Amino acid sequence: MSRAPIALLALVGLLVLSPVVGAVDAQQVGNETAGNASASDESGLTLDDLTQTGPRQANSPPSVRMGQDQFFWVVYWPANNPFANPGATDSGEYLPPGHTVGRNAVYLRTWTYGDQQETVHVAYWEKGQKTVQRGNTTTTVPVAKNVTHVTHDVTFERGRPTVKIPLRQHDEAVRVTMWIEGKEYARWANFRHKSIATTQSVDINSAGDYIASVIVDFLAIIVVGGFAVGWLCKQGLDKAGIGPQYGYTPWIIALSLGTGLGGLLFYEGVASLVVNAQYVVSLYVVGLFAIILLETYTNNVSKAVFFRPTLEHAESPTREGQNSYDIIDGEMDVEKIVRTEHGVAVVKSGLFPFLARVFGKSARLANVEQLRTRVPLKEGSKWDEMFVVDPESEKLLFYEPEHWTIDWPPLDRDHGGEWLAIVGAIVLAIGSVHYGLASFWPVTTVTTMGLLVWLATPVDGKAAVRPAPMHLRSAFGTMVQFAEDVDDAKHLEEVKDQLDRERVRKQRAIDEKVADHDRTLIEESYDPDGEVPAAIRNDDTDESVTDHRREATNGSLAADEGDNDE
Repeated sequence: MSRAPIALLALVGLLVLSPVVGAVDAQQVGNETAGNASASDESGLTLDDLTQTGPRQANSPPSVRMGQDQFFWVVYWPANNPFANPGATDSGEYLPPGHTVGRNAVYLRTWTYGDQQETVHVAYWEKGQKTVQRGNTTTTVPVAKNVTHVTHDVTFERGRPTVKIPLRQHDEAVRVTMWIEGKEYARWANFRHKSIATTQSVDINSAGDYIASVIVDFLAIIVVGGFAVGWLCKQGLDKAGIGPQYGYTPWIIALSLGTGLGGLLFYEGVASLVVNAQYVVSLYVVGLFAIILLETYTNNVSKAVFFRPTLEHAESPTREGQNSYDIIDGEMDVEKIVRTEHGVAVVKSGLFPFLARVFGKSARLANVEQLRTRVPLKEGSKWDEMFVVDPESEKLLFYEPEHWTIDWPPLDRDHGGEWLAIVGAIVLAIGSVHYGLASFWPVTTVTTMGLLVWLATPVDGKAAVRPAPMHLRSAFGTMVQFAEDVDDAKHLEEVKDQLDRERVRKQRAIDEKVADHDRTLIEESYDPDGEVPAAIRNDDTDESVTDHRREATNGSLAADEGDNDE
């Protein structure tokens, strides 16, 4: 695949993704900069009231507020810790200025010698602007808008209590001001609140709503994505022959560690992603389906064993000879090879080599037509074929995997369309961030990945085998054929003598069978009664042949001679 289609795909991806990834940030910015906000509210609280915070002693924790006789401090439990125990007396963190609380509660602590009843005020608000007329000029002034004021009556028990102050559900970040009635020093006006996404409500009122939600949010994506992934995997396996070859276990471990660690370290963000983008769960299932296909099915793949014998000087097979070798051991390597329309290639495990093969690059055997020592193995064998390597070869297999490299296309007329598309994508990304349509990091990540996809170029690998001499197969077959007859011979002279004796023995057996066959034909034709002397046998002498007669019933041969005398 050329770079031009990839560049255009990256451009389209940025066009679609840039506004989406920044929708939440844009909405939050719009809330904070909205003009023409109302300066008054039913609560009667002004911006000055809501921004006023209590005094803090030097070198004290940020959320401690100290009066003449008593002091209070606010603690919270971070939302990114799913194993936290909110409200426990021996944990919690001081609330720092400007922090956004993710849980729907903060906690007040103090020291008291008796039970103490207090009223805690909590105000939720947003900062806006309004236009005012001052003489002949108009100007904008900051104001508090959308103010919501609630109170909580709480009891501080004797000792060092931890009292929960509930916070309302907020799907978008709001400013929070909290104070204790009658204690002007106990004020906190420097934190925000945005509920963790898993606490958001879902508009499901019946089983029908639930089924419809499942179909829209999950089932439709899984079905469509499953067919799409199945088609893509088939196309990829037709070209690559075999998948990444990691097996199921590494994928399961990687996915488990990735999701587990990601959920623990980025619990708040992951929860927001899952709740606000349900399709991620569906894509996760589709990804598992793709892994199963890629790791299960293959196309035109066989297992080949490469064998290289190790030679060592041995006793000469001739009595006068000196140069002789014996196979003392061997080295063996098993590789997978795939046969495609481009030739025979060696394939090894790896995601990037697999992707390179999908794009038509592979480590083809350069001298496959010269491998005369290839031996096909019968069905049911552990391997499909065997290649015998030259004993003097340095390696069993000379191999360099197919890979990827970063390659800039030339800046010329032929590649002008690619450069124009990429420049357009970069300008779009910068503009979306500059005008608040998208946040910086998501757009930067997408743009960087698009550039890498555009610049990445697959490169062919290399594979070669130095085959053993062509006569090795016939020599080995001949050796096996005669091994049973000459297994005791140590020298060629002994081998020759044993082979000569074996040939004489086999020829003599053949002659005997021919003689028996001829004698049988003669007897049946001219001596049906069995009166002619038998043919000469190998163990008969001249005298025994003269006296030899076939056995006749009741001595019929002697009786016939007596009759002739009479």
